[in-house]
Amino acid sequence: MAFDPRPLRTAAAACGDNQVTQIAARLRAPYSTVRRWTGGQGEPNGPALANIERTYGVTAASLYPAAE
Repeated sequence: MAFDPRPLRTAAAACGDNQVTQIAARLRAPYSTVRRWTGGQGEPNGPALANIERTYGVTAASLYPAAE
């Protein structure tokens, strides 16, 4: 399973968060960390995944889709 940042970016945009700074502020996470996540350069850990789901409704299953 590979991390797919597209569901996070899509959900954030639906909430009006189109910039990494906006996403980071809403998640209360460091800008540099969120920049890596949204760019596909890094992956959120367990607590961060839970925060993403609470904030944007994006599940871990959608961020880590099963390989086809």
